[in-house]
Amino acid sequence: MTPLLTDLPAGYVFEPIRFSIDAEKSRAYRAATADGLSIYDEQGAVPPLAVAALALGALLERVGLPPGTLHASESVRAEAAVPVGATVECNARLSQRSQRGGWTVLVLDSEIGIAGRVAVRARATVLTPSP
Repeated sequence: MTPLLTDLPAGYVFEPIRFSIDAEKSRAYRAATADGLSIYDEQGAVPPLAVAALALGALLERVGLPPGTLHASESVRAEAAVPVGATVECNARLSQRSQRGGWTVLVLDSEIGIAGRVAVRARATVLTPSP
């Protein structure tokens, strides 16, 4: 049975997630966000926001979300380029959990790296209606 994200305690550390980002995934993200910058093609790199979004998506495949869940915010810090075709590893933890105005506020911190070196740091805030 898949646990709900809201069932996890603050400080919970997820098992590392490994996935590849091929050219198709990178192009699909850029098309969906209308990102027409040619620099990514010129450098053969994946946009940092795409790396963070794909990592969050892979993470959320491991937990369930209650109905009414909202992705409230995302912050990303790029530290190195992620080449198209790279296999990355995401290490994430549920760093904060609180209750506010009928909502459960959950903050996920992730480090996404290549060969042991962090390339992207991301923080996602998710809101779910409190039971």
